[in-house]
Amino acid sequence: MNTITNYLNDIFGEQVNIVALTDAQMNKIPYYIGSLYTLWYGQLLNRHVYFAMHKDGELLTPDQYKKHMDILQGLLEAPVILVLKGTESYNRNRLIQKNINFILENKQIFLPSLLVDLKDYLKPAATRKEHLTPAAQFLLLFHLQKQSLDGANYKHVTEAVHYTYLTVSRAIETLTSFGLCKTEGGKEKFLRFEENRKELWQKALPFLMNPIKKSVFINDELPEQFRILTGINALAHYTNIGGAPMDQFAISVQDFQTLHKAGMIQMFSEYDGRYNVELWKYHPIIFDEQEFVDRLSLYLIFRTNRNERIEIELETMLENMPW
Repeated sequence: MNTITNYLNDIFGEQVNIVALTDAQMNKIPYYIGSLYTLWYGQLLNRHVYFAMHKDGELLTPDQYKKHMDILQGLLEAPVILVLKGTESYNRNRLIQKNINFILENKQIFLPSLLVDLKDYLKPAATRKEHLTPAAQFLLLFHLQKQSLDGANYKHVTEAVHYTYLTVSRAIETLTSFGLCKTEGGKEKFLRFEENRKELWQKALPFLMNPIKKSVFINDELPEQFRILTGINALAHYTNIGGAPMDQFAISVQDFQTLHKAGMIQMFSEYDGRYNVELWKYHPIIFDEQEFVDRLSLYLIFRTNRNERIEIELETMLENMPW
């Protein structure tokens, strides 16, 4: 069971404590089920749960597992998670179809009772995409500009960038697959960057994407915390180039959708409006009391622009970066 607890600790970023059932609890369990499984009690995602690990021997059918888990859940009055060391892919699919909570050791977690489905958590490097994921790019730009994450453990990174532990784990896995960082440690993992910030930026540049997913126009006033200036007016803040009369603001796609659903943004158009709003694939990096998007994201927005003046100012902005 130690392998399973370590796996859960790595996935969810929290210590999962598991203890054996008491004699009183075991007395509730029919002998024919108790003889097939080793049973534990624990907490996962702030929920009381039980774990039923199938003992070594012939694997049962998904129908049999379903029957046993339903019986255990009724007796123990809490979600029961089937723990398997291995099973064929077609049986795994049948377990999913039957909505059975299960953990396949170091392979997959499917917990419909807890609304969790993590399949083949660590993807092979061969499936690497051309660009970093939005979360991986955000984490890298955060490290380059706001706060060094070199030597930080995953929990500290999670708290710093305000992403979930799972998102941070996947982002670091992506950065590792691109050769932009390394990890150290076993149960507690630490993030390591070998290059200095300027060298790391140059190394990562081919894999970085324009953060803008879509640009729209609105007439409504954005709440103050979302009035982060971007575009030519942000470039004018960092350089000597002239600004524009219309303000452009950057906001994450998720925040924009939240404001729209709340009625704070009534209408938006792709063609005309009082304000131009860039919908970003990640949250604009905001420094303390700063109202402009970060320099490096701004560079990624303009780097394909062929205006000679803008090209000169972009290079000047990078030269003045406090690496």
